[in-house]
Amino acid sequence: MKITLSDSRKIQQFATIISNLKNFTENVCIYVKEDRLYIQCLDDSHCCLFEASLTSNWFNSYSFDQANDFGCIGINIGMLQKVLNTWSDTQDVSFITYPHTDKISIHFENGNTTASQFNKYFELSLVNIENDLMDAHEFDTNVDLTVESKIFCSLINQLTIFDNNLTLTFNENNIECVSSGSDGSMKALINVDEVKEYAISEGSTLKQSYSLRYVQMMCQFNKLSSDMILGFSAETPMTMKYLLGDNNDPNSYVRIHLAPKILDEDIN
Repeated sequence: MKITLSDSRKIQQFATIISNLKNFTENVCIYVKEDRLYIQCLDDSHCCLFEASLTSNWFNSYSFDQANDFGCIGINIGMLQKVLNTWSDTQDVSFITYPHTDKISIHFENGNTTASQFNKYFELSLVNIENDLMDAHEFDTNVDLTVESKIFCSLINQLTIFDNNLTLTFNENNIECVSSGSDGSMKALINVDEVKEYAISEGSTLKQSYSLRYVQMMCQFNKLSSDMILGFSAETPMTMKYLLGDNNDPNSYVRIHLAPKILDEDIN
């Protein structure tokens, strides 16, 4: 296997994925397929599921031999992040594995011969990971919402002042975001005209609660894309999706699913 990235924007996106995966897991299995690279992992509480799908066309070069190459590359997130932190924006990044070895090679090489940075070559030991893929897919949703990533994530950070519970109420006119605790409360009203896209069934209302800690964790990926796509339903987890491909390619993305919280009023 040899996969190369030359686009500095995409290298930064890949580094953002890796640096924030540490909130989910210590070691991760990167699945290498003929048509894409795929990552899936659960957080320790098993209420938040992370996915990343990067098509072969997303990379500058993508070579994979299904007969001889690893289908799953187990790697330590912390060590991979340290390696990626040494990258310079004048350098291409290559990930290489060889049959019958237990290491992955990572090369940082100058695409511009006049660059002042030195070429760098790393080897990381692979980690044995037992990981069963879950059947993750697009859910049918009652509410679809597209917002600017930074603005929404800033609001989420402000809502953590009072509580760790976020309650969202959707109707045709606005979205109500509430956190409350013993010291006080905060409510933000988002008018549907203030978001990029919004869809809800006519005359319907949806109310759901989530852990703000996990929503914050999902928002840590906001540098991946200027917009985030959110989906909500009474029956399925919340989804937050960042499109990574050129021209809004829907097949290269990061998607995170979060189960809602069950509050006392839901039980009663």
